[in-house]
Amino acid sequence: MGWAMPLNLRSRTGGTPPPELPTPVTRLLSCKNAGKIIFQEYRVFAIDLSKRVKQSLHSHMADLVQRLSKKRSVEKEKEKDMEKGQKHIDQLSNLPDSIICHILSFLPTKLSVATSTLSKRWKHLWTAVPVLSFSSAEFIGTLGSFVDSIGKFLTNCQAQNVYQFTIDFKPFLEVDEEHLGTWVAAAVERNVQELKLSLNFSHVPTVRLPGRLFACRTLVSLKLIDNIFIDLPENVCLQNLRTLQLERLHYANEGSFNILLSGCPVLEDLVVERILDDGILDMVINVASLKRLNLKNYEANDHGLLISAPLLERIELSQKNFNVLNFQIDSSSLVEAIIDIHVTCEPIEAFANLEFLSLSEYALFSMAFHEFHNLVCLETTTSCANWDDLEELLHGSNNLKTLVYHIEVPILHRGHNCDKSFSKTVPVCVSASLKALKLTGFINQNCYWTFIQYMLKNAKFLEEVKIRTSSMLKKRRRHIRNMLNCPRASTECQIRFFLDSTDEEYRF
Repeated sequence: MGWAMPLNLRSRTGGTPPPELPTPVTRLLSCKNAGKIIFQEYRVFAIDLSKRVKQSLHSHMADLVQRLSKKRSVEKEKEKDMEKGQKHIDQLSNLPDSIICHILSFLPTKLSVATSTLSKRWKHLWTAVPVLSFSSAEFIGTLGSFVDSIGKFLTNCQAQNVYQFTIDFKPFLEVDEEHLGTWVAAAVERNVQELKLSLNFSHVPTVRLPGRLFACRTLVSLKLIDNIFIDLPENVCLQNLRTLQLERLHYANEGSFNILLSGCPVLEDLVVERILDDGILDMVINVASLKRLNLKNYEANDHGLLISAPLLERIELSQKNFNVLNFQIDSSSLVEAIIDIHVTCEPIEAFANLEFLSLSEYALFSMAFHEFHNLVCLETTTSCANWDDLEELLHGSNNLKTLVYHIEVPILHRGHNCDKSFSKTVPVCVSASLKALKLTGFINQNCYWTFIQYMLKNAKFLEEVKIRTSSMLKKRRRHIRNMLNCPRASTECQIRFFLDSTDEEYRF
């Protein structure tokens, strides 16, 4: 037996070679270093082997060469990737400090600090990043070490002006007022522009914020969420604050809430989410500069609401348990409203100029008999059981161009057929102005097929119908063909189907 070069081989599976090979070959293929030699060529000389053994040996040899070649190819790819990565790092390191700090500002502070280990060039760059973001969800360790780490970050921070400062505590972690006050004071000293505190504690008393926060002249956005107690002095001065978010807070009294709003002379965006026993009975929102208002009652609260905002453009009202909410609104500039409550509104003239209106099933009932002559887009969520209200609303919206209908069928009614339809009196907007009809949650019930056919038959200026549904609709080809072949008042109308889950369009 002779070889052109010494060989170390393995079996195809990496284990012991087949027993039919001769003992010397078996030992050779079982060598621990098998696979570590790259072969250029090999020849088997005078060996008295059977044809079957030769085939097995050649098979193992070919498999070994293939695996070695693949391994070498993978190693080359890794080397190329490392070279590319090194080039990218070099290119990034050549950027000015200001640009690198801007890039790092999109990362949580913990990751920003971690870049200090890349090289000497990066060792202190994180200290100049103008965005500080701390979240207990991203921290592994005890509460004490998390609190200490925030203190160390703030101590080493060299940024003279902090653009954004965020602290987010998740449940089962809590912080005392002293530490929180120190952190907020550090942000105020660095001329913070956007500050967000989310203290989602569990079963702990609320904390107070330092008074100097409410005299910060650089603050543009303030977001306070959960377990914060608002007890303010009379000298609140947030002269540049434009965005204010107050979610699930506790107030010393109604006066504290009113003082806070009165100290924001240029406020444009206000979000308020109330909870039971938050310290406020009748809420008064009196802000001359306010443009957008989002009011949410997380838990049932049937107290009054007075809104005085002459520049208000958009309002969003929602309430978890849908109690009747009595409120007054003074705004002649209101053009967009999203209402998810049963409302009693005086005077209703405040909604007369709406161009966009979104109504839940509960709100549809209370708003159905009002007129909206400027309304361009109507969005509603309901079932065929409330079509009488929808039809009344369409009769009062003569210039409507887009109707977005989210079909919501009660679970008890699913699987049951319904033959309800619109009346023969066609609303003016359907025949004279409607251009787009969009339906989501479409299901296989006769009433909804009839609804589409009704629109196609009477909407003379309809340009598109978009229907979002589940994949089950593919099985209703007969219904779809009947709908596609039904008479259309508009020759320009196109009907398109989309899947709710993937947003994929499919054709029949």
